[in-house]
Amino acid sequence: MTYEPVPGVTRAVESLTLIDRCTTVEGTLTSSRDIRIEGELRGTLRCEGSIQIAEGARVDATVEAGGITVAGTLRGSIDCRGKLHILKTGFVSGTITTRTLVIEEGGRCEGDLSMPTGEPAHARPALGRFTATTHSPSEEQNPVESELVDP
Repeated sequence: MTYEPVPGVTRAVESLTLIDRCTTVEGTLTSSRDIRIEGELRGTLRCEGSIQIAEGARVDATVEAGGITVAGTLRGSIDCRGKLHILKTGFVSGTITTRTLVIEEGGRCEGDLSMPTGEPAHARPALGRFTATTHSPSEEQNPVESELVDP
């Protein structure tokens, strides 16, 4: 069986925990290895490495990870210590904390966003509710809505 890597993820397949498309996990999953989800997960997900959510996969969870790449659907409370990368087929919704956010053309993201910089919380502005949708030039343009909240 061959697994295709998600762009931006460079670790070998041998160091990967896989939840295949025929599997649904409910509860808490904790791993020191990278995780690739092709099926469904509901509950809590803690990963010291990176999480890959494949196209067609669904995650409804409280998530803590070093990095997250989303080609499927991710909903919940998301704490990403590194980069949250939403691919063209990806959708992320919830309360999102990440150092870096990348949304490819076609990817979608909505919710409450916080992007800490290492400064104390009182020294940086708070980001509020937002909806972001990217589009190709040939599609009807969708507005990007945002609201900044004064701290």
